[in-house]
Amino acid sequence: MTKPINEVLPRELHPEIEEILIRFSQSIDEFVNFGTHILIWIIEDSKGSDEQMPLTMFFRDILEKADSISTLIKKSNIEPSKVLLRSLFELTLYIRYLLEDNFHDRSMSFLVWNSKRKIRMLRAYDKEDQSYKETLKVIGKDEFFYDGSFLNELPSVKPALDNQFALLKLPLYQPIVQEYERTRKKEGQNPNWYRLFNGPKNMQELASRMNLPFVYEILYRKWSENVHSTDIIDGKIIKSKNSNKEDGKVYADIIQINLPKDAQEVATYTLLLLLMTYIKLRDKKIKSRDKEIKEWYISVREEYQLIIGKERFINIDL
Repeated sequence: MTKPINEVLPRELHPEIEEILIRFSQSIDEFVNFGTHILIWIIEDSKGSDEQMPLTMFFRDILEKADSISTLIKKSNIEPSKVLLRSLFELTLYIRYLLEDNFHDRSMSFLVWNSKRKIRMLRAYDKEDQSYKETLKVIGKDEFFYDGSFLNELPSVKPALDNQFALLKLPLYQPIVQEYERTRKKEGQNPNWYRLFNGPKNMQELASRMNLPFVYEILYRKWSENVHSTDIIDGKIIKSKNSNKEDGKVYADIIQINLPKDAQEVATYTLLLLLMTYIKLRDKKIKSRDKEIKEWYISVREEYQLIIGKERFINIDL
């Protein structure tokens, strides 16, 4: 097996750093483990109705994202974990918005939006639909799929399309379908689900409405470049110690891959968002579980407050 250049990618963590990262990871694991109990309580409360599905799936996704962040932190994969944290923040906003008011219409708005999205995707592979011609044009320009022969092996999308059309015709969905079409015509484009019923126009407005505008600036705007892979320079190149003061030449060093510098910040926001969501769910959906939630929080409070506190566990100056 090829060995990496140690200065670029050190596979072995310093024992003290490794211990700290494991500590962060274990704290997130504990929050996620308790979250699985909350998930079951939500499911038991939902009684299987359609409108409960978005909340259940959003929360399940939060737990999966947080669990993945824990795994990445343990291995000091901090930059990739920021991508997941940004997604976790989105899901936190979605849950807060669902629970804020008008739960039924907002939940059904997501289901209708999701169905409309599926229909657009399926039509792209329906040979009788105009969208299929556009799909062929795109495939013809693709380096890997240029011949389009794989399309002949795909099963017909007709049954899946029929299912989506039938779903949207159900009486439960009809008022929301009408609101979706009203908003689409007004906006001139397909609206996001939270835009229906005159909701926020975009993620920034949603964050402000959920009283998290500054967290948006940090997790969404600041770290969006990690998601889109445009932040390939800042924080990854520093002035080299070999820079020559006499001739004025400045050399640069590339920061090692998997630097643990922001591990505590990522762990802090992950724990904060999880706890914030648990409290909101308790207040709005599972008030009967207040005793269990309080007892659990007391058991983790000391470690939680240490991690989110002012003490820096890892100090790396660049």
